[in-house]
Amino acid sequence: MAATITPSLRSALERLKHAGSVNGLLLGWRRQIVINLLPYEDFRAERALHMLLDAGGHFSSGGDREVKSFWFGFEGVFALALFQGETSLLILHTRAAEVDFLRSAAATFLEDTQLLVESVLQPGEEPVTQLLI
Repeated sequence: MAATITPSLRSALERLKHAGSVNGLLLGWRRQIVINLLPYEDFRAERALHMLLDAGGHFSSGGDREVKSFWFGFEGVFALALFQGETSLLILHTRAAEVDFLRSAAATFLEDTQLLVESVLQPGEEPVTQLLI
């Protein structure tokens, strides 16, 4: 079943990558990379994912509050991280003015992703095609 879901996730991420000034995307589940569209090797992307999860854990103050997203900038590039359940998404982009648009599009993507991830982890009676309609 995962073989039929991964291409649809990848195509959705490719569409998101062409929104605005996006330079790279990374989709993770728990501490594993699901899809790496960053301009870096997999081991660097994995380190980035682990640092994001550690930062999210740090800012959540040990579970007192839930961190859904954070945004920070470096010289020439901005990083937007979103978390939903055990799924995380990192977006690298170059225009600070687009952060609200990207956050909204990425949040919608993550909501849709939850259906696909849940269907992989807990296969039910309904086929995946019925979940996507």
